[in-house]
Amino acid sequence: MKITGISIKAIVVSLMLIPLTSVAQKNYKVVKVQGEIQRVKTGGLLAVGEDILDNENFEFKTSYSRAFVVNKETGCKVLSARNDNSGPQFLPMSNSMSVRVALPAQPSEIIEYYFGDIFVSGYDSLKIDNEKLRINDDGYFVVSYNTGSKDYSERMEYKNGKLVLPYCMILDKPAKVTLTYNDEFGESNKTEFTPVYADISFKDEISAVFDNVKGSREDKVAAVSSFVNEFYGKTTEDAVEAWIKNILRL
Repeated sequence: MKITGISIKAIVVSLMLIPLTSVAQKNYKVVKVQGEIQRVKTGGLLAVGEDILDNENFEFKTSYSRAFVVNKETGCKVLSARNDNSGPQFLPMSNSMSVRVALPAQPSEIIEYYFGDIFVSGYDSLKIDNEKLRINDDGYFVVSYNTGSKDYSERMEYKNGKLVLPYCMILDKPAKVTLTYNDEFGESNKTEFTPVYADISFKDEISAVFDNVKGSREDKVAAVSSFVNEFYGKTTEDAVEAWIKNILRL
């Protein structure tokens, strides 16, 4: 069949009319949902395990509604509403995996870290600068809490250059914990934090993040750390690495 100049032009125009979004759209798997997010095209609420497209429309039912989603090519994103409510946005996590902080070298820096929400997994530790900060009888941290039936108070364990939260916190699950720094002059610094414990879905969430992130093991652990920091509470990559190794056996 002979193709005329008009036919060629028609083909070109037809190709140009193909929506670019159909080529550029990306598929994400939902790992965790906070609040309620409605999928406009189905009318149903967004659920863990579903696949969504980055050009979909969503209705965010609460001011804190958001979801953690993963794509093997683009990595981990947080789905949330735009500030002007003009539609959804897929943002990198605010706790970026590329961020590295200096080791705490002063008691005040440790007190500052243990403020707000702290994720408690049973493998919790905070590496410190043991050249500048000595933990001994002249300077140590004390963990205290009340379970409703008893008061608990004990020195924070220090080993291998790390401060370690007591494992009994996993068993007692206190709602609030006080951390105090004691030195030769008595109590000099104090803070209060809220322990956040892994729920029944945590293991599946971590597996989904670990399996869907490209790169080295270090990249995967960093992504999991960012997820925990974003949706649960402060943690360290050392704690996450230990949890993945001992609980997930990965």
